[in-house]
Amino acid sequence: MLKIKKKGNKINVLMCAAECVPLAKVGGLADVVGSLPAALTKEGITTRVLMPAHGTISLKRLKARRIIDFTVSAKGKKEKVLIYEALVGKTRFYLLHNKNYFRGHVYDGDNSEKYLFFCRAALEAIKLLPFKPDVIHAHDFHTASIITELGALKRKERPGLILTIHNLRHQGQTELAGLVDYGFNPDSFPAKAITEKNNKRILNILGAGILRADTITTVSPNYAKEILTPEYGYGLEKILRFRSKDLVGILNGIDVKEFDPKTDVRLARQYKAQTVKTGKSINKEAVLSYFKMESKQLPLFVFIARFSGQKGLDLLDAKLLSALNEQYPFQLILLGTGEKPLEKLAVEISEEIGEQARTLVAFDETLARSLYAASDFFLVPSLFEPCGLTQMIAMRYGSVPLVRATGGLKDTVIDGQTGLVFKRYSSEAFLASFKKALVMYYKDNRKYDCIQANCLKQDWSWDASAPLFAKLYKKA
Repeated sequence: MLKIKKKGNKINVLMCAAECVPLAKVGGLADVVGSLPAALTKEGITTRVLMPAHGTISLKRLKARRIIDFTVSAKGKKEKVLIYEALVGKTRFYLLHNKNYFRGHVYDGDNSEKYLFFCRAALEAIKLLPFKPDVIHAHDFHTASIITELGALKRKERPGLILTIHNLRHQGQTELAGLVDYGFNPDSFPAKAITEKNNKRILNILGAGILRADTITTVSPNYAKEILTPEYGYGLEKILRFRSKDLVGILNGIDVKEFDPKTDVRLARQYKAQTVKTGKSINKEAVLSYFKMESKQLPLFVFIARFSGQKGLDLLDAKLLSALNEQYPFQLILLGTGEKPLEKLAVEISEEIGEQARTLVAFDETLARSLYAASDFFLVPSLFEPCGLTQMIAMRYGSVPLVRATGGLKDTVIDGQTGLVFKRYSSEAFLASFKKALVMYYKDNRKYDCIQANCLKQDWSWDASAPLFAKLYKKA
């Protein structure tokens, strides 16, 4: 039986997620789940984070305390689950350990099965934990089945349920009959989330969670509008339109203490708005030296992202950029890992441009910080971008973002004021904006300085968004 804490002035929220900084990170989801709890504390919200104890997490290093053991059935076997509690910074975590399902990385193998098991284990853990939530806040499809099962209960028998969509493209698909393997009743799942394929009934895991949540949020106001359309809905637009009155777009924030050029120890030189020119110049020299690139005081463009189809790397036409480099010399650095064909493309782009370009296929947080601080322009030419955090971080470090008008990029970057924006997803549109940046840098430096100054003034903390979540929790 699920015990519900009686509501008072204080509200308990249990965040359920696949990843969270500083314990495990693949994408922006981890940054959000890692930074939001601290901001919620100011709103009188007590938060705990429930996530898998992935094999990449050292429980010993965290000094995690084993508090509860239990078993769940999965595929006809009894699986032992251990709950560890750890305080990391000011956030308290509950980490679910299982030697079979959580021994690897955040995402590997069959993620649908892995996270169905996590949801089953989480549902049992919620009954046993000393922390009794008023609200369960789940993130993406990995934890959506927690929402789906609890949402079938009467409202007075369960906590409030909020589901945040960070990236609608990742939905989770599984054969309906296979849900029995993880203790779920296939007949209890909403029919609107089930389709027929090759004579099999297939459940859309995220779709089911959307149908059962009390409130659905996305990570920017514009993305909340976009996902109601076929272009961005990825097959769930009808379900989302059905739930549109309960759909809210709340812009993500960043940890402004973590991303602060005044105190960032990773930089060759810390700086503030008044010393941005000197600070960025010193950081640029350090970066160019690291990449063995000649220092010519050229504008430096940087691309930092997962190399995936979403991020717009294919818009960087190497031949066109190389030709433009003859007219307006620039330097370009690409940093990231991802899909092998795109890793190869990134290397080919820098090789085509020549000595003024480099690609490093790696994930390196320290180097990324240096690139934010060194760059003059930051490229985010995404096909779609639910929110985007890198453009916020870039502005924080005085790098002018060049972005496509989609999702949260449209909410956060104003063309000609806090960056450069292009609309059509094409190499030609991107190149026109890229050239516009170069012309401004070489011929209208005063305008560049004005845009850079505006970037540095932006407040991307959770101060505006955390109260909106607090309001939703109180309503739930």
